[in-house]
Amino acid sequence: MGVMVMIGLALEGGGARGAFHMGVVKAFLEEGYEIGGITGTSIGALNGAIIVQGSFEEGYRTWENLTPSEVFDIDDEEYQRLIHRNFDRETALKLASTIGRIIRNKGMDTGRLKQFLQGLIDEDRIRNSPMDFGLVTISLTGLKPLELYKEDIPEGRLIDYLIASANFPGFRLKEIEDSYYIDGGLYDNCPVNLLARKGYRKVYAVRTLGPGFHRGVKYPDVKVTHILPSENLGRIFDFSRDLIRRNLKMGYYDGLRIIRGLKGNRYYIRPMEEDRLLRALHQLTERQVSDLGSLFGLSKAEPGRMLQEKILPEIGNKLGLKKEADYQDIVVGLLERLAEKQGLNKYQIYNLNDLLEAIRAGKLPDAPAASGITASIKNRITESLTGKQRLLRAARIIAEGVKWV
Repeated sequence: MGVMVMIGLALEGGGARGAFHMGVVKAFLEEGYEIGGITGTSIGALNGAIIVQGSFEEGYRTWENLTPSEVFDIDDEEYQRLIHRNFDRETALKLASTIGRIIRNKGMDTGRLKQFLQGLIDEDRIRNSPMDFGLVTISLTGLKPLELYKEDIPEGRLIDYLIASANFPGFRLKEIEDSYYIDGGLYDNCPVNLLARKGYRKVYAVRTLGPGFHRGVKYPDVKVTHILPSENLGRIFDFSRDLIRRNLKMGYYDGLRIIRGLKGNRYYIRPMEEDRLLRALHQLTERQVSDLGSLFGLSKAEPGRMLQEKILPEIGNKLGLKKEADYQDIVVGLLERLAEKQGLNKYQIYNLNDLLEAIRAGKLPDAPAASGITASIKNRITESLTGKQRLLRAARIIAEGVKWV
């Protein structure tokens, strides 16, 4: 029996985008991973504290049902109009009054956030948890960043330091015992090194791509795997319920992509043997291979060699894939374009046959009728296509020509 490797999670700051963290953690827990420690900055620290104290399910439900007025001193309706820039004269006057109050108070009051966290965070449970926990903030008084483990934080002050880590510019400066603190994202928004110093050699950095600075990993023997969102997570202060729930779901599936080694960038495809895929591609007729070559201006050659040695590498290049991408990455990347255009459900796990069947069940992009078109006219039609149109046309040819995988 192999030795279990304890993993650490570093959660990047990013405000409302932090819902993505919880989706990723849900995937890790369902897949049976042992999480030994969590570090985070800003919202990453808040989420990490909830998980470390053993309240993941409660934290997940909190995100599902979160309203802006629970954490900010602002009316929910007023907040939504502000976020979506949809307000009348009366609302504009209310917002002006709110902004004036914030300016007079030297920043947005975090009192409501503290009250919210006091109902959610249990300091004793975090301190007694076997899991490691750390956060990042910046002391303005001492003019230095602070990378703190739970044991470094004074008793009874954990919630204060969580707020200090999340004290985004524009919030009122957080004061703790005559010292002032601001958001740790201005030093390190995804604190991998905090885990490395605790001995973690396998770290997953859960990214939100939020604003902030990043410190390079100082430990060459630490393997860091980045879990990135497959779509834009939205604005950092957009707590719209539909967006939050979408980001929870995206985090879950993007986490599964890494954990299970699923293929795809937009969709989630189970991998298969390369030989099996190549056998399936050989179902393409000589005419279809020739049409693929013409789309990308490739000279003719023996169909099998042309497909593998010229067409697929050229498609991979047009898709912007890395040089190490294999044939499966290329085919999946191509079919994803078609699936997205057809609006196929993203949030499910497909095998390649499932994806092909779903694509064929939808409406494929029209191709010019072959009959009655001369070679010169066909060439002019091909030359007029944009790069995106060529990729969609290539995807259509493969979807029609490959009947099974």
